[in-house]
Amino acid sequence: MDATLQSARLEKARAALAAVQTRVGTSRECWDAPTLPLAPALSDALPAGLRRGQVVSVQGSTSLVLALVSEASREGSWAAMIGMPNVGVVAAARRGIELSRLALVPHPGSQAPAVAGACVDGMDVVVMGPRLALTDADRRRLAARARERGAALISAGPWDGAHVGLTVLRSTWSGLGAGDGRLRARDMIVEVTSRAEGPARRVALTLEADVMLRARASVGQASLEGVA
Repeated sequence: MDATLQSARLEKARAALAAVQTRVGTSRECWDAPTLPLAPALSDALPAGLRRGQVVSVQGSTSLVLALVSEASREGSWAAMIGMPNVGVVAAARRGIELSRLALVPHPGSQAPAVAGACVDGMDVVVMGPRLALTDADRRRLAARARERGAALISAGPWDGAHVGLTVLRSTWSGLGAGDGRLRARDMIVEVTSRAEGPARRVALTLEADVMLRARASVGQASLEGVA
């Protein structure tokens, strides 16, 4: 890709992020909550919550990556996903992520460090794909920038120096019967490593296959009960 075109796209991304900040009428520097909302199902893995300024690495499950973002997104936080071309709007919506507050940059190419830096400046949660063109120095700079800006970085893959590491050791799906039914939940055994906690530990997590389907069912049931 022509360098001029790359530069123009980067400037457009920065302008879009600046427009978002202007539209919501605030900046993250004004927000003093040290943690972002986290789904209750993940509390055993992250008892201290999804903390601003920290890096969380996730290995073995894209569903777990999306689940880490979903509650914060529903509660009003802005999120970006960089270098994850296999994650689209349907998958994000099913996990409960608010699409109107989600930026997808599936193929940042050689501009990955600059794009990631711009997203860290303007977003609450930034998800980084496993094959981004980032050097160790780039990762250190992004971690420092996230700490300064109060963003949470989630790496869908290894990240040296991550504050918390989540590795899915095994998982099973539930919901299917003998030739019928549908996938309803995924049970996981996750190894958790933390710079603050010491030795690694293992936790059992259950993630619903489609958070929004459950939400729609709950609304429908409430409506029926209201009619009754």
